[in-house]
Formats: sequence, C-alpha cells, structure tokens
Amino acid sequence: MKGTSSATSHKTAPTARREIDYSLIIAPAALVICVIFFTIMNPRFISLDNLMNILRQGGPLFIVSFGLVGVILIGSIDISSDGLLSLAGVSAVMLANIVQDGGGWLSVLLGTGIGLVFGVFMGFLVSYVRLPSFLVTYGTSTICRGIALIVSGGIAQNTMFVQFKKLGSGSVGFLPTLAIFSAVILILMVVLTTKTKYGRSLYAMGSNERVAGLCGLPTRKYKLIAFTVAGACTGLAGVLMSARLGAGTHSQGQGMSLDAIAAVVMGGTSLSGGKGSVTRTITGVFVILMLNNGLNLMGVSPHVQILVKGIVVILAVAASSDWKSKDIVK
Repeated sequence: MKGTSSATSHKTAPTARREIDYSLIIAPAALVICVIFFTIMNPRFISLDNLMNILRQGGPLFIVSFGLVGVILIGSIDISSDGLLSLAGVSAVMLANIVQDGGGWLSVLLGTGIGLVFGVFMGFLVSYVRLPSFLVTYGTSTICRGIALIVSGGIAQNTMFVQFKKLGSGSVGFLPTLAIFSAVILILMVVLTTKTKYGRSLYAMGSNERVAGLCGLPTRKYKLIAFTVAGACTGLAGVLMSARLGAGTHSQGQGMSLDAIAAVVMGGTSLSGGKGSVTRTITGVFVILMLNNGLNLMGVSPHVQILVKGIVVILAVAASSDWKSKDIVK
C-alpha cells in the first residue's frame, strides 16, 4: 500500500506544479471584454456592417502581423513596417498612375518586391553582419520613409484607377478583398511555419540559437529568410493600404509596427523567441482592431488611443513566458 501511495504521489506531483500559460488566454479574454464593453457603449459596434469594416481596415495589420511572427519566433524584432508601408504604398500608386490598365497587379508585384528587397537587406545585416535587429529595422524604416518623401515630393499621390482601388476597397460577395488577401497570407504562413524544415527550425533558433547552430541548422540563412518574408508581407500590406485609401503618402503606416508587435505578442508569441504561432496571432490582431474601432465609435481622441495601445503592449510582454530569464530581443 505504501508503495502504491508513493507511486501515485510521484505521478501527480508534476501535474500539481504545472503552471498556467497566461500568454495563451490574455488575447481571447481581452477580445471578449472588448466586444462586451464596446457593444454596451455603442450597439452599432457588433453590427455586420461594422464587422466588415473592421476586416477591411484591418487587412494590412493582419498581413504585417502574420509576416512578423517568424521574426519574433527567433527572438528578433522588426519595427521597419512604418516606413516600408509608406514606400511600398507610394511606389504602387505612382506605378498604377503610369501603367493605368493592368496597373493593379503590377503595383502589387512592385510593392511586394520592394518589401522583399529591404527584407533581404535587413536580414543580411542582422544575420551575417550581426547588427542588433532593433537598430537595423529602425534605420531601415527611416530610410524607407525618406525615400518615399523624396519620390513623392512630400505630396500625397492620388489615384482614380478603379482596378487598383478595388484591391483594397472591393468585395467578393459580402467578404472584403482585403480579408481574402489576409486569409491567403495566413494559409501560406501557417504552411511555412508548421510544414517545412525552415518553419520548425524557427522554434529551435528562438529557444537557443547557438545550440540550433551546433545541431547543423543554417541559422543565418533561416534568419535572413524570416526577415525577407516579413518585408515582403509588409510591402504587400503597403500596396493594399494605398489601394483602400486611393492614395499613397509618405506618412501612411505610422504606428503599424507597434500595433503588429502588440498583436503578435498578445497572440501568445514570446518576444524572447521559441514559442508562438501564426494562428494565435489572429486573436491578437482582432483585439487591436476592435480597440481602434471601438474607441473611434466612442469619439476617443487619437492620442488617448495611442496611450491605450501602449498599455496593451506592456501587458502583452508581461504575460509572455520566459521573458524574465532571457534576452527579449536578439
């Protein structure tokens, strides 16, 4: 009897010590709170028209956030989105105005290509030159916004071409085209991070990059790919943002990096790397979008909205696991 009791106690002890991973519940809980609170404050919040509007406005954030997951999984950071969105958007509108017929999809290729090139640039500096990702991506964002300012002359580049504008403001049935673009990128990123050697290696690199390298993983190559994918997604998002607005400006995309990082981390992806997923990011993005939309419906000042999102970032980092015991950004 004593032996049985002892064995039972040994089996149940690990379960008793198991800790709750709060990073997995913070976003769903916040989402429920947002829906209840904003619906009480304004019943229009939960209407179908407003939900479709949230999907339409949130398309670029979904795409940027999905691309950013890979970078954060390896323990790095990417804050280049603000500037890269503006450069891709301005360039896409200018090309659409030149080409006119057929300029829509060519603009998509151009904007995505610009993002891809700058992604390679950032990935090379971080992985091979070994510069800090925060400084590299901040500098890249500044460079991109400067180029956008130069090529646009500081003037908003407007377009009236319907084919281009439909990419961001059109619908297929009741579903916004931006939601369809987001779904396609989601599927591609899920496959890339879960069904390929590259994707599975991101988790190993985030947990311990040195050990991953000793095990034979090409860590520099995979880190470069992660930044390249993030850059391409941001470039595409910049094009779609300009298509929705019908214009490209050097100031568009401001605050996108903060929103995307908050969404990814709230979705359960640890800033220290090694844990998270693309699908969890969906909930985090919806929290940010509903905060923006709900506060707008309430008539809250944009300055207060920035304050609220800053608090959200702090809460998200505090809820991520292992953040006290590891370097947050590599």
